Amino acid sequence: MNDHRTVGLILAGSHSRRLGPDKCWLAVAGAPMIVRVCRAVARVVDEMLVVGGDRGPSGIDLVADERAMAGPLAAIATGMHKVPADAYLVVSCDVPFVSSELLASLVDVLVGADAVVPVVSGRDQPLCAAYSSACLAAIDQALARGQRRVDSFFEQIGLRRIPEKELRQFGSPDRLLLNVNTPEDLARARQLAEMVETEIQ
Repeated sequence: MNDHRTVGLILAGSHSRRLGPDKCWLAVAGAPMIVRVCRAVARVVDEMLVVGGDRGPSGIDLVADERAMAGPLAAIATGMHKVPADAYLVVSCDVPFVSSELLASLVDVLVGADAVVPVVSGRDQPLCAAYSSACLAAIDQALARGQRRVDSFFEQIGLRRIPEKELRQFGSPDRLLLNVNTPEDLARARQLAEMVETEIQ
């Protein structure tokens, strides 16, 4: 996909009941989670959008979610409709340890598939995945049927899943795709960040 146009969609519209509406701006290792995610994504894509939320990092376009409160699948559709591209790298704003190397690999193996989704602990990770433009019609159809699950259109597309054994070349899958949803998750993320800094020193 290196010769194709790739757009990064950073999903920032979810309001955490336990961490508050500004969850993505909570800091891990001295930087807001959304800033850490954007740095990783920026190395891989031609353009980047933050979808949802009230603000984005400086220099990155912010797009209002056209179907507020309709969930991440609707946010993905909003971003795809806003900026045409060959491929989309969709990443939630609250995975502070995601790496550009992992993200680049997802885009690279998108050739021959409509979507590439990592799998951790037996569960798909559709909010850190690569999607081709061919997915948009299936997403729109799912939303029209009232389906909001991010994976509700997977049966209509050519899906490639990346197992943990392949993800491990980029680091621990549990760390790379750690999703911060609770105060306990945030404490764990900050502890992991401190451990990495100690190892480097």
